[in-house]
Amino acid sequence: MPADGDEADRAVYAVHRRDDVANLAVAGGGSKLESVHLADYPTPDAPLIDEKLSTRMNLVREIVSLGRSARMGAKLKVRQPLAKVEICLADATRQPWLAEHAGLIAEELNVKKVEFAVRADEYVAYTVLPDLKKLGPKLGKRLPLVKQALAKVDAAALLQQLESEKRATLELADGPLVLESDEVQVRLQAKPGWAAAHGASGVVVVSTDVTPELVAEGLARDFVHSVQSIRKDLNCAYTDRLALGVVGDGEAAAAIRQFADYVRGETLATSLDFAPIAGVEAIEASVGNQTVKLFVQVTKS
Repeated sequence: MPADGDEADRAVYAVHRRDDVANLAVAGGGSKLESVHLADYPTPDAPLIDEKLSTRMNLVREIVSLGRSARMGAKLKVRQPLAKVEICLADATRQPWLAEHAGLIAEELNVKKVEFAVRADEYVAYTVLPDLKKLGPKLGKRLPLVKQALAKVDAAALLQQLESEKRATLELADGPLVLESDEVQVRLQAKPGWAAAHGASGVVVVSTDVTPELVAEGLARDFVHSVQSIRKDLNCAYTDRLALGVVGDGEAAAAIRQFADYVRGETLATSLDFAPIAGVEAIEASVGNQTVKLFVQVTKS
């Protein structure tokens, strides 16, 4: 692209990023935009905004974000399917609507089942600690009383009150104390077999017990991801069909065999054979912690 000091019209420049989503380009010598991706956002029409729908969808996004955070904390890859997610909402009146979108939540979190729990302490344990930097100067000699009271309080109930009302009253030996939500630290520990995350909308816990069937499905998803990356490297069109050949052994090859129909459907493969394809160079593909030799041939559109 020409330097800023060039007196002539800027030469045509283009940025092409083939990611099967968009090719971005700008033409010089004028203000015409060749791509909607380079245009300014239009001014919103306020009367058309559905505030109720926006609030509800924000809740879905928050729940999914918490679920992903729980997965990350347990080091469970998103491509690894899990048995279920349990959702404990701070506001139970939101559950009927959220349940209508259980399929979307399940897809985003890659879980088989979405369920709702009344009490999160069935799956997690809480520890509530005072924020010493904030409460020390404020309370002085009363601070030990706060520590004693927090050690005995129903931590789940206190957390719910803090998240819904932004403050909670703590009964001390010398009288009540109003705590602000930022004056305490709530630590959450998931019980064995679960991973958890919490936020203003509630607590989300995912099952960490992965069966052999789920492991195999996760490996098949890893394989599909590898094939899709190769499609991109080959500049395949969306409609291009592939012939796939796989050479390998162990759990990876067994999982690809087990989920062969899924693999063919996701990769638009007209064939999936467990042998080399003549005249096609092998590519090493990662499948979980293993590798297989993958042969990819574009057949037709």
